[in-house]
Amino acid sequence: MRKDSSYLIKYTSSGLYCELADVWIDPNKPVKRAIITHAHMDHFTFGCDEYISTYETAIILKERIGKEIKIKTYDYEKEFKINGVRIAFHPSGHILGSSQIKFILADEKWLITGDFKRQKDDTCKEYKIVETDFLISESTFGLPIFKWDESHKTALDITKWVNSSQEKTSILFCYSLGKAQRLLNEISKTKFKNNIYTHSSIYKINKCYEKLGIDIVDTKKIELNKNSEDLKGSLILLPPALNKSSSLKNFKDSQTGFASGWMSIRALRKRSGYDKGFTISDHADWIAILRTIKESKAKNVFFHHGDSEALNKYLKEKNSINVLEFEYKK
Repeated sequence: MRKDSSYLIKYTSSGLYCELADVWIDPNKPVKRAIITHAHMDHFTFGCDEYISTYETAIILKERIGKEIKIKTYDYEKEFKINGVRIAFHPSGHILGSSQIKFILADEKWLITGDFKRQKDDTCKEYKIVETDFLISESTFGLPIFKWDESHKTALDITKWVNSSQEKTSILFCYSLGKAQRLLNEISKTKFKNNIYTHSSIYKINKCYEKLGIDIVDTKKIELNKNSEDLKGSLILLPPALNKSSSLKNFKDSQTGFASGWMSIRALRKRSGYDKGFTISDHADWIAILRTIKESKAKNVFFHHGDSEALNKYLKEKNSINVLEFEYKK
C-alpha cells in the first residue's frame, strides 16, 4: 500500500496541499500561495500572499471582497508550471469561473474536481471530462437519495407557484452567487411575466455576470422597507441569511420558498419553515458523482467536502477502484 507521504496531493490542517509546488487548494487558513477553485466564500481565505484562479473567478472575487486583492489568472486548459509540477484549470460546471484543477508530475496525473455539477447551465461552462490516475472528488450530496430533476422543471414549478398566488408577494431564498443567476436564467425561459426583484448582493453579482458576457434577465433592486402592497404578484430573490430578518415583516401577504438541493429531503422541507421547497443544486447528485468517477478513468479515488461513506461502500463493492482516505497532516 502506498504511503500517504508519497502522494502528490496531501490533506493538511489548512486544506489540500501540493508540497512539491508549495501550493494549497482552497485553503481554510492564510498560506503563502493559494489556488482558488471558485468564488464562493467557503472556498476562499483572506490573507494569503498569492492567489491563483481563472479570470472569471478573480473578477467575481474582486467584486465581492474588494479590488485591491491581487490574483494571478489563467485561462481554462492553459497549463502552467510551479516548481516543475504542471497545473491547469478545467471547467467544473459549478458556477461561473469554477474549476477542476489538474496536477501532473512526470507521468502521474491528479485531478481535484472542486465543487461541480453535470447538469446544463447556461450561466457557466459545462463540466469538462478529464482523465486522471488519482481523483479527489467532492461528495456534498453523496447519497443515493439525491437525484436532481432538470433545472427547467424547477423553474416551471417556481413560475406556477408565483402565478397561482397573484395576491401575494413571493419570496424565494437562494444563494447570491451562482444559484440566483441560474434560476433567473431558467425562469426567463418560462412564461413568467411579473416583476422580479433581487437583494443588493444578488443584483451586484448579476451585473458582474453581465460584464463577463452572461445574459441575466433584468431585475429591480429590492428595498426591504418597501410597501408590500406594491409587490403583490412579484418574485423577490433574497439570500438565505435573511430568512429570519425583521424586515420581512413588511411583506404581510407573502409566501416563502427555498431553492436548494437539501429541499429534496422531505423532513428538511417540513422543518425549514418555508412554505415551499424547490430542489435545485449546483453540486453533482449521486448518479453524476458515479458517472464522473467512471468517465475520469481514475483507479484511485479520494472524497472531500461531504459524506462519502455510502460512496466508499458502493465503489468498493461494484468497481475495481481503490477508494482511499487521506492521513491528516498538520
